[in-house]
Amino acid sequence: MVDAEQFRAVLGQFATGVTVVTLPADPSHGITVSAFASLSIDPPLVLVSLDHDTDAHRRLADGDDDGFAVNILSRQQRESGEFFAGMTDEGDPLAEATDAPATGAPIFDDDLAYVDCSLYDSFEAGDHTVYVGRVEAAELLNPDGEPLTYHRGEWGTIASSSDDS
Repeated sequence: MVDAEQFRAVLGQFATGVTVVTLPADPSHGITVSAFASLSIDPPLVLVSLDHDTDAHRRLADGDDDGFAVNILSRQQRESGEFFAGMTDEGDPLAEATDAPATGAPIFDDDLAYVDCSLYDSFEAGDHTVYVGRVEAAELLNPDGEPLTYHRGEWGTIASSSDDS
């Protein structure tokens, strides 16, 4: 069996983008998530993985919310990533969010992009549940922006590869 600390250290070598998954029901809610991926083009599906100990998981599992938005964060949104990860309680990004067109989940103007999803399916996997969302709307908001990344426990971004010739 792999030790939990060793497992975290090994997976920390995988650089990920950072997203905030938001839920529309009153009060709206958000959680920082790096476990996000596209799943299918036809139909358009994405997945997010949520820990069973989170409010976001409870709200989706209990049916309080039947959809969610995935906000793909830009480098300038580190504070939002920290806020929704529970690392700080300063500011409230939800106060200035707008509603996604299909679900009404909060989206942020400075996102790189977002996908707005109805709940399509879910399945438990260990201490998490994988939620599959059917993409009802998607938009590029800042396509030239730099992504916020997380690697080895640190926030960062990636250098443009267009200079590598």
